[in-house]
Amino acid sequence: MAVKTDSRPGPAAGEWHLLRDAELWARVIRVAREDIAYFKCLFESYEGVALIRSVESHDDGTVVIALLATGDFRDETDAILADVAARGAPAFTGSPLPAACTEDWFLATWAREAGDA
Repeated sequence: MAVKTDSRPGPAAGEWHLLRDAELWARVIRVAREDIAYFKCLFESYEGVALIRSVESHDDGTVVIALLATGDFRDETDAILADVAARGAPAFTGSPLPAACTEDWFLATWAREAGDA
């Protein structure tokens, strides 16, 4: 569960949610399904800034993705999103944190992925 939120001003404003014990913050955005790879590659190119996890798919062709960052990289993540917003493509909007997005859910997802490697 989110225990703390932080709203920041600017074109990429959104809420950051502190995950319980991991000292990770989650920010959720909604993108077109075909743009998931863009955001994943974008944040992977900034090594260590944020991780991307797909959370929910919607019938309208959009997907909710979570950006996970440490407190030290929230400003950098916001700056990257602000740059994307300023360029106007691909489009994204802020989205509420889905109930499934808890620290336990993210950690369980990573543990399964590590076991598959």
